[in-house]
Amino acid sequence: MRFHICDQHPVSVKLNPQTGEIVEHIDPSDRMANPYKGEARLVECAICGLDGTELLFIKTAQRM
Repeated sequence: MRFHICDQHPVSVKLNPQTGEIVEHIDPSDRMANPYKGEARLVECAICGLDGTELLFIKTAQRM
């Protein structure tokens, strides 16, 4: 099987709702900004495009 490893580096920003352009980068210490709570790494199947945690693919492989 082929996979893509996607390391995530989230950045908090404000976007222009009409253009999608970045208007401002938000400082992580901003009290109104919720910190990113997602996975640091995702895996994507290079055949079907399904993405998820490494554990998802490990459990699927164990059931085969």
